[in-house]
Amino acid sequence: MTCELLLRLDGSLLEGPCWDPRDERLLWVDIPNRTVYAMSWAGGNVTTVTTLEDVSAVLPLADAGEVLACRSGLTTSADPGRIQLPIESHRSWARTNDAACDPAGRLWVGTMADDASPGTGTLYRVEPDWSCHAVVGDLTISNGLGWGPDGDLMYLIDSATRALDVFDYDIATGAVDARRTLVDTSGWPGLPDGLAIDIEGAIWVAFYGGSAVRRFAPDGHLLATVEVPTENPTSCAFAGPGLDQLVITTARASDRSSGGDLYVLRPGTTGLPHRPFAG
Repeated sequence: MTCELLLRLDGSLLEGPCWDPRDERLLWVDIPNRTVYAMSWAGGNVTTVTTLEDVSAVLPLADAGEVLACRSGLTTSADPGRIQLPIESHRSWARTNDAACDPAGRLWVGTMADDASPGTGTLYRVEPDWSCHAVVGDLTISNGLGWGPDGDLMYLIDSATRALDVFDYDIATGAVDARRTLVDTSGWPGLPDGLAIDIEGAIWVAFYGGSAVRRFAPDGHLLATVEVPTENPTSCAFAGPGLDQLVITTARASDRSSGGDLYVLRPGTTGLPHRPFAG
């Protein structure tokens, strides 16, 4: 299974692809370049918003606009210069990383140290009233987040451990329990990074440094491998009006000869629709 180039950007660290069904747009960020991107799916027109801090994720808001995960907390595209919810803002050496919304519209966002110091990251749950709760600690690089088709399982990647973990999830309360490792990815090149989940409950994982996205069954066994023609795939998301295309973000390669672009393929399955942040 192979992909093709969707958009040449020559960016630095593209991350957090997200489908916005309201305007049929693809959203993503370039973390160190402090840029939020939106691309019209039909016309391919690209617009940008610049933030004052590194920006690690963008997600639709329920009413209008987007919520942004910036270095020191959450803000919105309407006012990107003001942090509305500080998250570890007292730790100048740390920043937010991957973020996603659960099927009830809660926002989950993880943190990490700039130097990826072990055990310094935390995964937070942000309720629709913008209250923030630390849920999972002792993480190193809090990364891929997602929920199974029934909403009763939550997936999390801590890239440094090379593990794809799963929790039992209570959609009514946002509580997690019974964390266990679904896949030990140390047998494949690269570090597991962002993820997407399809309607069959399979998990698509981007492997940073591994030039691939891999699809794992709900029981953890490998189903398919997508070859990506650059070193550092960072994340993936189902996009398009039918959620039948998989978009892959990438980062600049170590030799700087490639990366920082978007790729796409038709995977033969469709993704799960995602709730916007209900805040």
